[in-house]
Amino acid sequence: MSMPLSGSNGFSLSPTLGATYIGTIFAAILFGVTNVQTYMYYKRNSSDSLLLRNLVFFLWILDGLHQAFITHAFYTYAVTDFSDPLALLAPEWSVMAHVFVASTSDAIVRGLFCQRVYKLSGRNWLITVVIAIATLVVLGSSWAFAIKGLSLPDYFDLSGITWFVYTSLISSVVADLLIASSLCILLSRRRSSFTRSNSVIRLLMIYAINTGALTTICAAICLIIYATMPATSKFAFIAIYFVLPKLLLNSLLGTLNARQGLRERTHTSGGLVSIPLSHPTSSGTRSSLRLGSKLEEHTNPGTIEIQIQTATDLKADSMGHLHEQDRMWHAV
Repeated sequence: MSMPLSGSNGFSLSPTLGATYIGTIFAAILFGVTNVQTYMYYKRNSSDSLLLRNLVFFLWILDGLHQAFITHAFYTYAVTDFSDPLALLAPEWSVMAHVFVASTSDAIVRGLFCQRVYKLSGRNWLITVVIAIATLVVLGSSWAFAIKGLSLPDYFDLSGITWFVYTSLISSVVADLLIASSLCILLSRRRSSFTRSNSVIRLLMIYAINTGALTTICAAICLIIYATMPATSKFAFIAIYFVLPKLLLNSLLGTLNARQGLRERTHTSGGLVSIPLSHPTSSGTRSSLRLGSKLEEHTNPGTIEIQIQTATDLKADSMGHLHEQDRMWHAV
């Protein structure tokens, strides 16, 4: 005989235990991506400041703790308390602990993005403060939710503190939208007449859009599910909520790891081009032409040596444009 799909009080297993399972699986996949990106970061970006390198390491530790907490929660509900469906009603400590860790990680990541906005905007305090306030609201409301949730006897009592959830999710959407839109606007203002620089700026804008779009959409879906679903199905949003901090962290690591390739794309210039025109002659003469060098013709002793020098005009960026590029790279 199969087990019933719902516990007492109509508490359904599909949007609770099922959502926890789905969220844990996808979070584990993204944690693997985080490990790869973190390894690539330390391999490619040894010149970064010690503070940034330590922050990346700390974020990796937090992401590992986040994965451990949600895995513990799922194991407890699905294995340890398998024979007791009523156990699903009680908030597990690891569920609330993961909120602490996730909100702390998100605040650090958004803080680093906020620093980018501050530098790219020429130290514009207004937009920086707005993003910082939204970030702190997310952090504060998430911590308050977790602290209150630890003292509740069951999930149905969360209705009394549900406004913390709304505040956290709405502030997340606002913060991510502000970060993405600000970066796109600030980068678009740095367009110039140089095609190569513009192509890199377009790529940076795509990274910025991806940073905000994916996390904003996921946070908005969480908000819609939590606001519209009945009380017994509200916790289906956990399937997406579990992966939100990992999406945000991987967007940061992705932009950090892309910097080297983008720098090379702007600074690489065409190398010397060698065009061999060698051919044997009856006197054993061999001639060659190399752009940016000289043409030498060596024959038997006593012959005349001819030197042809070629000059190439290269279109170089102005000093002002170079300063702008350096400023942009220091910001990103």
